[in-house]
Amino acid sequence: MDSYYDDGGCCIVHPDSANIVLTGGKGPSSQTNWSFVVSYSYDFGATWTRCNLSDTAPGWCYALAVAPYQTNVVYAGGCANGTGAVYRSTDFGVTWAPTAAAPADTVYSLVVASSQPNRVFAATPSGILLTTNAGASWTNVWGQRGVRAVMIDPLDQGTIFAGGDSGVSVSYDAGYNWATMSQGLDGRKVTCLGGAGLLLAGTVGGACYLDTMPTGIGAAPVEPVAITRYVRPNPFVVSCRIVGHDRDQFTIFDHAGRQVGMAKGDKIGAGLPAGVYFARVMGSDTGPIRIVKTR
Repeated sequence: MDSYYDDGGCCIVHPDSANIVLTGGKGPSSQTNWSFVVSYSYDFGATWTRCNLSDTAPGWCYALAVAPYQTNVVYAGGCANGTGAVYRSTDFGVTWAPTAAAPADTVYSLVVASSQPNRVFAATPSGILLTTNAGASWTNVWGQRGVRAVMIDPLDQGTIFAGGDSGVSVSYDAGYNWATMSQGLDGRKVTCLGGAGLLLAGTVGGACYLDTMPTGIGAAPVEPVAITRYVRPNPFVVSCRIVGHDRDQFTIFDHAGRQVGMAKGDKIGAGLPAGVYFARVMGSDTGPIRIVKTR
């Protein structure tokens, strides 16, 4: 792939095409300023074009994020000349301009709301910051120190996760209120988050941790505490046992809503490949329960 950087910072594959790859970091040691650089490739990494965004000022790109439903829009975050910096591209990363304002501290992670390309969360050492106007202004919505990662749940845009020195926290109301969810992390610092239908947390000096979250599908009601919640380091296996329904019969659906089998509540997922599935009690109006099977 791209071997240009003195030290890398981030790499993403564009959601529209696997041929489009963007990387970010700081320039090579042959540069005197080690500037904020973003590179893009339109041939799956065979050739690269590089954009020095901070010009003569020293900098470092730590984060890249594409707007999910306006995918020509890409944000790059990091630091430049000793302060936080965010740049924005509207042509898939070919040309860039600094946003009108940026967080004061280094931006380590960015995430863009699905249907609102101007709504962006940034993880910084001084907390989670939010812009609703494409970087014209920023508001600190959670002042937790030492935040390194932020993620919007792709299945629920109102659920925001943050990771950092204090573990993992979650907001269920789009960033207005926050609660910790670090049980099982053994006090480890979190540097990155990912996942869909489950949460993966990369930690300092430890493994990648998995948290399965009991949620429903669509707007259907969900039984509270319907599935045992686990946090496990690698390697991990998620038990597919639905608490309180050991004797009940379930119909099993895949993530697309297709029926893939039937099972009892004490033995969900036998014979199915790894993935996210939904279970509904047969003969009941109970809302579907999400289960995760990982190998």
